[in-house]
Amino acid sequence: MSVGPRLRLRALVTSTMALGLLAGSMPLAAATDEPNEDSRAVVVEGNVDAGMKGACEKAGFDGEPIDKADVAFTGGQNERFLTITDVPADVEITGILVKGGPRYNRYEPGERGLPQEPAWVKLRSPLNNGGQLPAISHWFLCGTSGPTETTTPPETTTPPETTTPPETTPPPKTTTPSESTTPPETTTTGTDTTSSTTASSGPSSTTSNAGAPTTTSQPAVAPAGDTDDLASTGFGAGWLLGLGALLLAGGGALLALTRKRRTTS
Repeated sequence: MSVGPRLRLRALVTSTMALGLLAGSMPLAAATDEPNEDSRAVVVEGNVDAGMKGACEKAGFDGEPIDKADVAFTGGQNERFLTITDVPADVEITGILVKGGPRYNRYEPGERGLPQEPAWVKLRSPLNNGGQLPAISHWFLCGTSGPTETTTPPETTTPPETTTPPETTPPPKTTTPSESTTPPETTTTGTDTTSSTTASSGPSSTTSNAGAPTTTSQPAVAPAGDTDDLASTGFGAGWLLGLGALLLAGGGALLALTRKRRTTS
């Protein structure tokens, strides 16, 4: 009889403890459901609008505001979230500003877990003073014009080096020979030059029986160089030499005959 009440008491205590634990865990679960700040963004107090002068510089970004007409996105103004899916190819996005309530979030591609290239999903504004997520009042992107995609030009082949041909010397100018004139006939009127050469007949001595004086005939001396300076007329001088010898022989015979007559008379 005493065992039953103890078991009931133990069961009641166990139930009470379980209910207490359940009640203690409910506030913790409610607190976890409250929104937190986006870890990909930097919360900044104040307001910057794209229409302000130097808006990107005021927000801490390089470049200029990008025209939203060139951006593909969903959500945005008056929505709680913004998703950007595409941006111009020739623009480098330097930052994204999302404003709501008294603050705005600064997003930088490639920083704090945000991808370098889109898509950028569920961007939002910071929590308001009540810890609630307000709707987006405005947003804009900043960027700089990046290099456009250029196609690599085809490789140009270097033409082979051309060798300069050696300089050719022009042939000498040929002059047309002038018409040759036939020289006039020259008539050489040369005078017959008779070269008389007196040959030496040798010393001849005739001794008469009566003792007549001895006559010695000396050879005639021809002037030196006469024969060399004579003009050549085309006639041979051999016959002249023979004639001279014949005359000398005749003269000698005549002289001997004359002496013989004198001796006999």
